[in-house]
Amino acid sequence: MIQGAFGIAIIWGIRAIMHSRAPHGMSELTYLATGFCIWIIVSQTISKCMAAVEGNRSLLTFPQITPLDIMISRTVVVWVTSVLNTCIILGIGTMFGRQLAIADINMLISSLVLAGFLGLSLGTLCGALAVFMPVLNNIVPMAMRILFFASGVFFSVTNFPKNVADILLMNPIMQLIEMTRSSMHTGYMVSYIDVEYVVYFIVTLLPVGLLLERYARRKQLL
Repeated sequence: MIQGAFGIAIIWGIRAIMHSRAPHGMSELTYLATGFCIWIIVSQTISKCMAAVEGNRSLLTFPQITPLDIMISRTVVVWVTSVLNTCIILGIGTMFGRQLAIADINMLISSLVLAGFLGLSLGTLCGALAVFMPVLNNIVPMAMRILFFASGVFFSVTNFPKNVADILLMNPIMQLIEMTRSSMHTGYMVSYIDVEYVVYFIVTLLPVGLLLERYARRKQLL
């Protein structure tokens, strides 16, 4: 929670200095908290999956435990922790008079669940590929830092013309962030969100990641 609250406070302060406001009348706290929640779920799941073997070799001495088991358990822990922390932050905000209302509970649940699966699919894929290309352990964190600034954590795709928005929304993380914001505020409407795109992205990458993980498992445990 401290990491999320600190990140929200920093971005909130920068936006306040720049006199920026959350679009469509949305609460600034909800706007930033939802963005950070999705980002942390995806980014932390990727990093935890990539470090699953090196950080848990003692557990892997038990034959019934596989690297995939650890990746899935890390995904669940990151997901639950991020969601609970966001709920606490938003709950504290309501105590200080910040408005909070869920406009579409089904969309909210869907976006959060898809974020977990997106992180797992990218995590298994990157983790397996890193076994054969160790340089990915350095490249992926750098790529995630760049993605942080291109995923809509502190800006909205609605601030851009449609041709630019279409390019930005090729990033599934941004799709999920905008979905989550739309579910938390009735006036926050993004007409070109494509849930099917995110689902197809996950359905395509997750089986590939799982197959590569199984192929790389024997080399990982040497």
